[in-house]
Amino acid sequence: MPTHQSLGGATDEQLLQRMVSSHSERYGSDYWAAFDAVVAPHLPARPVVIDLGCGPALFLHDLARRAASAHLYGYDVTPAMIAYGQGLTWPGAAPTLTIHDVTAVPLPHAAGTVDLVSMTSVLHVLDEPLPVLAEIRRILAPRGLFLLYDRTRQSFESYLAWRREQIGETGPEHLGRAFRLFPVHNKYTVEDWQWLLAEAGFVIRHQAALRQTHLLFVAHPLPRRGETTGEVLP
Repeated sequence: MPTHQSLGGATDEQLLQRMVSSHSERYGSDYWAAFDAVVAPHLPARPVVIDLGCGPALFLHDLARRAASAHLYGYDVTPAMIAYGQGLTWPGAAPTLTIHDVTAVPLPHAAGTVDLVSMTSVLHVLDEPLPVLAEIRRILAPRGLFLLYDRTRQSFESYLAWRREQIGETGPEHLGRAFRLFPVHNKYTVEDWQWLLAEAGFVIRHQAALRQTHLLFVAHPLPRRGETTGEVLP
């Protein structure tokens, strides 16, 4: 499975520290306002929640403060990320955090048993996203939700300006990294994401551009043959 480290030339520790320091930028007030408006009202009282590619588990840590009764699971391929999450002080029961490569091994959850799957800035890295989307659809409950927060295409000029202003890559030595990462970070247009979700059997119920670089999609699985959600979704 490709990783941000292998693509960007960073060590596990460098990526970990970058994710920790930039967490509030990724999960700011706009993100949680959208979550509270579009996701939270449709979760059961004790939801089963998975963060796929959970990194240092800070999203789950935020969620634990908002939904103390949730059963939380985080999966990532980088041991340093899982170790960091396991070292956090949790407001309630600690989540299950496990090293797992979903591109190689199915998730350890029965079909139709998960209420929410979150995936942030991971799907664009994968060479073949559709098998992973199929696995997410397999484990989601009929009324479950898929929360996809990922990069969308922009011009190289805009992308380079973002790297300079937000990451602080101002020297000429950083230009090679920008050229190397540009086709990975800018792989999909808005329409491409919409097509991928539809092709994988999801219906988009909400989408929003929360940041210059990222789109938020909230989707639910289409009912399979003979299956009904019992709910009319807007």
